[in-house]
Amino acid sequence: MQRADRWRRAVSLALLGFAVAIAAEAQAEERPSGPVASLNVETFDFAWRKIADTFWDESMGGVDWQAVGDELRPRARDAADNAELRLVLQNMLSRLGQSHFGILPGSGSIESSSSDDSGKTDGCTKALIRAVAGDGGSAASDAGPGFDVRFIDSTPVVSRVDPNSPADRQGLRTGLEVVRVEDQNLAELAGCLELDSLDSPVAGMVRSRVLEGLLYGDAGEPVAVEFADLAGDRSEFVFERAHHPDAIEMGFGNLPPMRYLFETDVLETDAGRVLAVRFNVWLIPVVGAFEAALYGEPAEGAPAVDGVLIDVRGNPGGVAGTAVSVAGYLLREKVVLGRMKNRSTELNLPVFPRQISSANKRIEGFAGPVAVLIDGGSASTSEIFAAGLQDHGRARLFGGPTAGAALPSIIERMPNGDLLMRAIADFERPSGERVEGRPVQPESSVPLTREGLFAGKDEPREAALAWIVSELEGDGG
Repeated sequence: MQRADRWRRAVSLALLGFAVAIAAEAQAEERPSGPVASLNVETFDFAWRKIADTFWDESMGGVDWQAVGDELRPRARDAADNAELRLVLQNMLSRLGQSHFGILPGSGSIESSSSDDSGKTDGCTKALIRAVAGDGGSAASDAGPGFDVRFIDSTPVVSRVDPNSPADRQGLRTGLEVVRVEDQNLAELAGCLELDSLDSPVAGMVRSRVLEGLLYGDAGEPVAVEFADLAGDRSEFVFERAHHPDAIEMGFGNLPPMRYLFETDVLETDAGRVLAVRFNVWLIPVVGAFEAALYGEPAEGAPAVDGVLIDVRGNPGGVAGTAVSVAGYLLREKVVLGRMKNRSTELNLPVFPRQISSANKRIEGFAGPVAVLIDGGSASTSEIFAAGLQDHGRARLFGGPTAGAALPSIIERMPNGDLLMRAIADFERPSGERVEGRPVQPESSVPLTREGLFAGKDEPREAALAWIVSELEGDGG
């Protein structure tokens, strides 16, 4: 098996080992019958058939899809509730070894008894079940403690503290290692998930998803977190989870409601003004917000800044069309940002240079230097955007490799009320190379360091800003 295929399968299968075993044990104790079993099978068959009919590779990537269905349908029938059924469905989807296949809980879903505190599962397994079955928190939709975490040499480290957040009010600083969340020791969690046996991009994705599920939850709920400084001295904080005050709740299609946050800063340098933007998800408002930040309001004439720094670290993606629209402000000729391929068609993602603003005023495309910050949390639309600009020589990328998970997908409701996310096409960057399983690599590999963060530095961002300034000075700007 090629390396890309191997690590994609590992992403899915690493999140299933213990959880499926526990679910099978629970199912063996009590097998549902009648309407519950019938709905389970109807839901399973709905998901199985959709993928059988629409997976872009008719050979199903070499997977015997019929055999997978025959094997797992009885387990789906015997699932005690929707959460256990999710585990079976996730098991099925993991056989494809691709990103963007998953099950999301629908409103009013019944939670699994396998994730309770009955003593049948240890902390590691419960954390894993939360991540796989969709019962854990999400940074895109749930409330959090007010800080971001990045993995540095497999160590979870506080990389950013949101101003005026619960974490900021208690004096949390960047560079601290996250040792424990509630009763879950993170080192023990990594050991029982056997993350050291996985390729680093895979391990990073698994770690991030499970940690996110532990840190995020309902607004107002407390979460206890233990940290260690560079000397190993430990301290514990209890944060009351809260949404970012500037985040706007919004939905798109069948996606669960998300908290959209767009932040800007204009940095005055001797070489000119540099616009820095950071946003947590690619949704439609990104386009208008980017235009306003670039040109001012109302947008008209030439851009109001000389350089642009776009931070998509930790950004899991969103609506691909928004990346195409944003790229239109940065390019002065028509190009293709990438292409989607399914069984019968190929669809290009064309970028048209933006010449008219949303206020119907004439504008000039931005021609100055563009830097993009990426890391292992940059996925999907973030990767499409970064790879497209890189291939066209329009931006320089800083940071670390992306997630390598870029497949166009849709989300639809299943008979039991849960949501099926499925990829509908393969994706190629302008160079013709796939992104799935092949992380986008930055030209300037500048990792975060604990020492730098502890000193209050964001080294990838500083390197990107320094490059923009050097480009402006070189152009006589």
